[in-house]
Amino acid sequence: MSDSSVDTLILGQGIAGSLLAWMLIHNGQKVSVIDDAHRSSSSRVAAGLVNPLAGMRFNRRPEMGDWQRASDRCYAGLAAEFGKRFFHSLPMLRLFRSCQQRRFHARRLNDPASRKLLGKVFEARDCPEQIHAPQGGFTQQQTGYVDLPSLLGALRSWLQESGSLRTLELPYEKIDLAGGRIRAAGLNAQRLVFCDGARLRFNPWFSNLPLAPDKGEILNLRVDGWQTGHIINGAYWVLPLENGELRLGATHEHHQLDNEPTRAGAKELLAGLDAMLLSAPQRKVVQHQAGIRPATRDRYPLLGHHPEHPQLWVFNGFGARGALTVPWYAECMTRHLLEGVPIPAEADIRRFA
Repeated sequence: MSDSSVDTLILGQGIAGSLLAWMLIHNGQKVSVIDDAHRSSSSRVAAGLVNPLAGMRFNRRPEMGDWQRASDRCYAGLAAEFGKRFFHSLPMLRLFRSCQQRRFHARRLNDPASRKLLGKVFEARDCPEQIHAPQGGFTQQQTGYVDLPSLLGALRSWLQESGSLRTLELPYEKIDLAGGRIRAAGLNAQRLVFCDGARLRFNPWFSNLPLAPDKGEILNLRVDGWQTGHIINGAYWVLPLENGELRLGATHEHHQLDNEPTRAGAKELLAGLDAMLLSAPQRKVVQHQAGIRPATRDRYPLLGHHPEHPQLWVFNGFGARGALTVPWYAECMTRHLLEGVPIPAEADIRRFA
């Protein structure tokens, strides 16, 4: 940008920062995004799964309708803008891991909103895929995945072409709050929004928020003679990609929080795949990645401004559900910043006051 003054400065170009920038710019805001070339972004690794009934109990959050409608609007708009599909609809095969999960499924049938997502229960002998499913399972609808590398790449190019992206590391100590505005990286901004993922735990203004970072490792594989027409979700998940590869994930690690893939992680994932397959086909690991999910203790995101520095904002904490939830909360954040519409209570950081 030729003018060093902007309305909003966003730190981080993962899915949260990218979609928030997209919506603010389309609402007339002058925005600049600062990003470290995705070196610390979990979005570059994430599978982008969209699953309305997540978890062992197949719970459907009360906000799910808003999340789904907003994600439909967002990804349709992005597809029209870039002439490329980013969201891929694909049914999900949910494998029961215990008899108790069958009871959870039966309870979900009593909820009209969940019932339409729940396919008929199948037994091990009737599994739609050639895999081990000793407890049986069911087919779930309204699932799929967002091709996050493709989406982030398209938005990165769009931001660059409009002069709205700066690729550099911005240490927290280089942010100047004097005069009630923001000065950083040669820019003067009305506000700064932290979309910096798991780095939030080191943020001097927002580190008190209850982030629960979770390292995950994912493999991209080619498996000879075996492919699936479903996302398979059991102890681990398998996602078929359009290029013929399979994504296999994911591990969970809460102590060794770094972005380094490990032999132990790869071993765990491949053992999970072996337990799923009926045979032992040849396989090749194409890529092994790791990232830190910016999860929260209550599994809702973190939106709001600092109580003492109202020019500092946070838009973070989306965890493993970012592909599904970020579009809705980016709409909410945009309306809040530009029109004063209240932030949804479940995401407002004032819930921790």
